[in-house]
Amino acid sequence: MDKIRVAIVDDHPIVRDGLAAMLTTKRTFAIEGKYANGDEFLKAAGEKGAVADVVVMDVRMPGHDGLSTLADLKKRFPAVKCILLTGLPLKGEEEEARELGASAYLPKTTDQDRLAALIREVASGSDVFATEDNGTDEEAPNLTRREMQVLNAMSKGYTRDEIGGILGISGETVKCYIKTIMLKLDATNAANAVARAYELGIMR
Repeated sequence: MDKIRVAIVDDHPIVRDGLAAMLTTKRTFAIEGKYANGDEFLKAAGEKGAVADVVVMDVRMPGHDGLSTLADLKKRFPAVKCILLTGLPLKGEEEEARELGASAYLPKTTDQDRLAALIREVASGSDVFATEDNGTDEEAPNLTRREMQVLNAMSKGYTRDEIGGILGISGETVKCYIKTIMLKLDATNAANAVARAYELGIMR
């Protein structure tokens, strides 16, 4: 039986290497490649003129994120199967993933053995999505009052120093708040944090 060729796309090297190491221990998989972002992956796919049987890809990455990479990938290689992994499953994002042709949309907390089994299912033609498979629903993280003040100022386009002036705190303190906010919202930058806050209903 031919092995399932898997490509891993994630901006975190620990995640990439960890997934590759786990799948390598399974007899049914062969790692086609590991890529740090969507641009790197699409470039490699174009040069090779082919991709793996299944692509396991992070949704949120700097630059070409998982959804936009998936859209480009499907235009060039419509038969490829793609599993999107996310730190915070969202219904709206899941629906967009479906529309773009993803075969699965799963939380990063999915057990490794379960993920390996799901890759096999996807390779065989099945679709698996977070809200169906794991009962995961959209849930907003808790932000403190100060974090909400910083987030609100971010939404208005103020710089870090300007936010500090408005709130009477240092720019470095604002930087720490922004870092915590992006971590809680699983965001890659300030604009993404604000967009996700609206999507989650934290800001209206």
